[in-house]
Amino acid sequence: MEPYALVNRRFAKDGDKWIMAPENPPGGLRTWSGWSAFIPQPWEAVKKKGDTVKIGFRADYIAVEGGTVVAAGYNDLEKIVLVLRG
Repeated sequence: MEPYALVNRRFAKDGDKWIMAPENPPGGLRTWSGWSAFIPQPWEAVKKKGDTVKIGFRADYIAVEGGTVVAAGYNDLEKIVLVLRG
């Protein structure tokens, strides 16, 4: 994943948590598409700093190998990524 790039990805719910949807999801798995960005930093640090950004809706933070994926509306995601890039 390219760091800090805004990309439309597919997500799925696993209980109360969002996860990255598999490339070929099984038939019964509901998926949603949305804007996201890969941030090459630990989940805790990304969430703490990202939550300080004033946005219109909400952002979700998904821990992945090598960092965190932040999912939010496009305009909100732009603001969050700007702050996280430093």
